[in-house]
Formats: sequence, C-alpha cells, structure tokens
Amino acid sequence: MELYSPDTNESPSALGHMLQGIQHFGMTTPDLKKSLTFYIDILGGRLAVGGDGFYGSEMHNLLFQLDEMNSKDGEHSPEYYGVPDLRSGKDNLDVRFIQFGNTNLELLHFRGAEAEGGPYAPNIFKSITSCVGFGNVPHLSFHVKSDVDMTEFANKLVEESHKKGLTEVAINRKIDVESRDDLDKAPASYAMTEFPGSFEGWALIYAKGPNGEQLEFNQVRSVCRENFIKAMEQYNKLNKTAHTWPQG
Repeated sequence: MELYSPDTNESPSALGHMLQGIQHFGMTTPDLKKSLTFYIDILGGRLAVGGDGFYGSEMHNLLFQLDEMNSKDGEHSPEYYGVPDLRSGKDNLDVRFIQFGNTNLELLHFRGAEAEGGPYAPNIFKSITSCVGFGNVPHLSFHVKSDVDMTEFANKLVEESHKKGLTEVAINRKIDVESRDDLDKAPASYAMTEFPGSFEGWALIYAKGPNGEQLEFNQVRSVCRENFIKAMEQYNKLNKTAHTWPQG
C-alpha cells in the first residue's frame, strides 16, 4: 500500500485552520480506580479536570443519540449495544482528564453500568475485545524517550504495575509460545526495533492495561523522527499553529 500523497500545492484543507491538533484521547473504563492508579501513579500523568454524576437527557443525547438509533434497529436492548441510561441517572457518568504533556487522556466511567445486562456486566465485558485486528478498535500510544532501553522499560512497567495490585498489566513478546504458562517463562523479548523505509528508527511495544485496554509504547528516532517533524512543520504552515517535537 502506497503512502497517501497530499495536494502538491499544499493548499489549506477545509477545516484544518480551525483546529489546534488533537486535544485528547478518550477511553471508557469499568474500573476508574484501577485506571487512575495506572495512568497517574505508574505512568505519571497529572489529573487536570474531572467531575462526577453527569446525567440528563441532553447529556444522553449528546453522547449516545446515533448509537441509540442504531440499537432501535436491532433486536436487543440499548444496554446490549453499549448504550447506558443517562436520562434517568441510572448509569450516571464520572469523568477524569489526565494530562501527559503533549496531549490528554479522558477516562469515562458509567456508574451503574456494571449491573446485570449493562455494558460492564461481567458476561458482556469479558466478550469485548481490544484486539486491534477488529475494525474501529482504538489503542493508546505513549512516546518513550529515545535514550530509554525498551526492554528495561517493559520489565519496569510490569513490575511497578504488579506492585500496585494491577496484575492484569501484561506485555506481548516477539517469540512464539503455546500457552500462558509458556508466556510467563519466556525470555523478556518485547520490542520490535527494525523497520524499513520511512519507518527506520521506529520501535514499539504492545501491552494490555489494567482493564484490558490496548496500549502501545513507541520510540521515534532517525529517519522516522525526521519524517514526523517534516509533517509537523507542514501542518504548522498550513494551519497557522506552532507545535514542536518533544525533547529527548
């Protein structure tokens, strides 16, 4: 597959000049305490803003109107399709924004959704996968400093998470294994670091977070770093922004 080739004249897009970049990535969590422990205590984010108990028809429509319409075309209840009840306050919403320097992470938690039949009910939540092989499944990627050893980082991530009781945190390894027992005993071989072409200098680790969310930790160096910086400079020029590449 070829890289997309933008307009050679580099003319401004229809809406780019109205934006300042990506403000946050959002993620729904069934366990807010676990998420806060992981993203603040382990990964070092800082709590920016938050609030508890959001509900009402306007909030419900704002978040779920189109999904609710889709559920009405289906054979099951709205909860089956992941639509909580914010109208009555039964599943009222708690929100936290965590600042990571170059962007923010929004955590959404719907209280009451753990009840039987709700989106977080054990029988339903366990069937929801974060595997990126499925369409529209998101993942959250963190930019690791260039001088950090990726294997050392991976081992530390698991060690510190488990110290905090977040035993669900685990990392994919590059080698073949037949079972989870084999995985536990396998050598600490996590990061892929050799990529061709415009990806030269890219390195990454794939991990699961405390609630099963898909995470990535990557480094961007040499040719790959230069390509990202070039794209950032073009973006700044077209959209009259002043973004800078992180140091380190």
